[in-house]
Amino acid sequence: MIPNISLASYSFHGLQGQGKLDVFGYLDLLYYRYRVAYADIWTGFTPTTDESFMKKIREAMDERGISLANLCIDGPHLWEDDEGKRKAHKEKMLEYLKAAEILGAKTVRIDFGGDMSPMPEEAFEYIVKTFREYCKICGEFGAKIGPENHWGWDKSSANLIKVAEAVDMKNYGHLFHFNGFIGDDLIPGTEYALKYAMHTHVPANTMPDAREIMRRLAVNGYEGTYSVEHHSGENELIRVDWQLGCVREFRYELLRDGIDEPKPDYMSRELRKDLTK
Repeated sequence: MIPNISLASYSFHGLQGQGKLDVFGYLDLLYYRYRVAYADIWTGFTPTTDESFMKKIREAMDERGISLANLCIDGPHLWEDDEGKRKAHKEKMLEYLKAAEILGAKTVRIDFGGDMSPMPEEAFEYIVKTFREYCKICGEFGAKIGPENHWGWDKSSANLIKVAEAVDMKNYGHLFHFNGFIGDDLIPGTEYALKYAMHTHVPANTMPDAREIMRRLAVNGYEGTYSVEHHSGENELIRVDWQLGCVREFRYELLRDGIDEPKPDYMSRELRKDLTK
């Protein structure tokens, strides 16, 4: 199976930050401009977790035939050294999990916290315990939950593998941020992500590698979506057109060529050949 495509609302964080786009405008973009049926809502677009507001978002999604591939939660990460802050983060996260259920989220992303220093044993035990609690809650409405390899302790393949093995629950997953692993983490991190991937983020700067990563995910039985995520904060409407077009083309090529063997993408096979004439 070749998974479908979603479009992350973070791709329009520049417009959102200028007050020019809200979550309902984002859903209109998916439906009218980009013709994408799977949303990926970043919580920067949800100023409140109020139940009535979430129900309005769900109604707008249903009216447009849009499903929520991922609720991407920033703010309440799992670990803070201060116990009071840690408790506040958990209380907020529980509100977001209620919102995820209302919205029909297939996956939920929340980060470990921390930085690039070693993860203390106390933090590890808390993260594992809390993720197991969150997995049980998400399991009640059929969602997966996990971190993303994009900052803090989530960037370390060793941390990710250790936590995943300790949580050991079927609906624990990972949001695979393409090319988010670097250096010595590249191979073990990629192998981990291919195994645990529940959702993806496909940034613009990964286009030279995206087709092959998408192929490897499909080979590994990935069932989420390929989510286009743009980061520049500038000229977003047009840049997302280009980025989404690339991912759509790669998906088409995989549907046409199959996923069993690596093959060069259109840009490698045609454009680069033309440049050498």
